[in-house]
Amino acid sequence: MQEQYPRWIVGRVREALADTPVVVVQGARQTGKSTLTAELAKESGATVVTLDDPEARLAAEADPESFIAGFGGGPVVLDEIQRAPQLILPIKAAVDRDRQPGRFLLTGSADLMRVPGAEDSLAGRAETIRLRPLSQGEVGRRQDDFVARFLAEPDLSGWSSSWSRERYVDAICAGGYPTALARNGERRRVWLADYVDRLMRGDLRDLTTASPARLRKVLALLAGAQTGELVPARIARDVGVAEGTARGDVQRLSDLYLVDSVPGWSRSRTRRVVARAKAHVADSGLAAMLSNLEADDLLSHLGVNHLGGLLEGFVSNELLRQSSWSSTRFDLSHYREAGGAEVDLLVELRGGKVLGLEVKASSTARPDHATGLMRLRDRLGDDFVAGVVLHLGERAWNMGERLWALPVAALWEL
Repeated sequence: MQEQYPRWIVGRVREALADTPVVVVQGARQTGKSTLTAELAKESGATVVTLDDPEARLAAEADPESFIAGFGGGPVVLDEIQRAPQLILPIKAAVDRDRQPGRFLLTGSADLMRVPGAEDSLAGRAETIRLRPLSQGEVGRRQDDFVARFLAEPDLSGWSSSWSRERYVDAICAGGYPTALARNGERRRVWLADYVDRLMRGDLRDLTTASPARLRKVLALLAGAQTGELVPARIARDVGVAEGTARGDVQRLSDLYLVDSVPGWSRSRTRRVVARAKAHVADSGLAAMLSNLEADDLLSHLGVNHLGGLLEGFVSNELLRQSSWSSTRFDLSHYREAGGAEVDLLVELRGGKVLGLEVKASSTARPDHATGLMRLRDRLGDDFVAGVVLHLGERAWNMGERLWALPVAALWEL
C-alpha cells in the first residue's frame, strides 16, 4: 500500500471552499490531487465523479447541462475536469443561480484556462490552487516554511544539519511524486520514464496535435539545461522546428505542469517582460531521469557539472511548493545584470523587500560565492533583507553584513 503523506496546502483549499463557489485544484498527474480531494469530499459529504471514467465522460459530453443539474445544490467533486471542458459553462450558470461557497471542487491535470473547449474563465466565481509534488517537509512530516522562519531568526550562527551530500543527491533523484518515492533505483526510473511516455501519448491529446516524440525531446532538452535561461531559438535549432513551434511546445509542457519558469527580476515591472526567464522541469527526479543521471553519476567527478543545475532546480521547486502555504507571501525570480553579475534566486517580499539566494553544490561556502549577493545588497540598500549561500555542507555561519551560509536542508529543517 502506498504511503500517505500530509499535504500542507489542504488548509488553503479549505479556506477557499469556505467562501468561493468553485475551487480548482490543478497540478501534474500523480501529485495527489484525487487523494487530497477525496479527503475533503469525505469531510463535506460531497459526491465524487471522475471524468477519467468513460461512462461519466460520455454522459457529460452528451448533455452537459443535465449532467451538472443532476447534482442539485449539493457539493460535488469533479476529478480531471479537463477531460470534459464543456461542463464549464453549465457550472458557471449553476453558480450564477446559487453562489453558495464550496459547490464545486474541480481537479485538473492541465491548465484549465488553456484547454480547448473551456469557454469561460469562471472569473469572480473560482479560485485556482496549484498542487505540486511533495516537498521535503511533507516527505519528512514536518511543516516547512523557510522564508517565514529565516526572517524570524536574527542569528543562525551555529545552526547545523546532519544531511550528507549523498542524502541530498538521493533526494534530488527521488523527486516528489508519491508513487515514485515508493520505489528505488531502476524501478523508480522505469516508473518515471513510463509516466512521461503516457503523458505524451495520452494527456497531451487534450491540448495539442504536436508530435509526442518531439515534445518528449523538448522536455529532455529543458531537463539537460535545468534552470538555464529559456531560449526558444536554441530549442528550435536542436529539435529542427520553427522558433514559434518550439515556443508552443514549451507552453504545452507548462500547461501539463511538467515545466516551471522563474522570471527575471527588475525594479521595473515592464522590464521583467524583456528579461529571460529560467526554465526547469518541475520535479528533480523527473529531470534526473530525463538526463539519464542516477545518484552514483552525480556523486562521481563526472557528475559535478550536472549536479549544480539539478540542485538549483531542486531548491526552486522546494520554494515554489512552500509558497503555496507559507505564512509569508512571496514570489520567486532571478537576477542578472547586463555586466554579468547574477543571483540564482530572489525571494520577493511585500513592500519591495528582497531575500537573495545563491545555490552551490559544494560542501562549503566561499566568499566569492556571495559576490552577486553583495552587489545586489549594495544596489538595493535597505530593501535587501539578507543574502544566503545555500550549500551541501552541515554548518551555518555569518559571511558578512546581512550575508549567511546555510545548508540546503535549512529549507525544510529551520
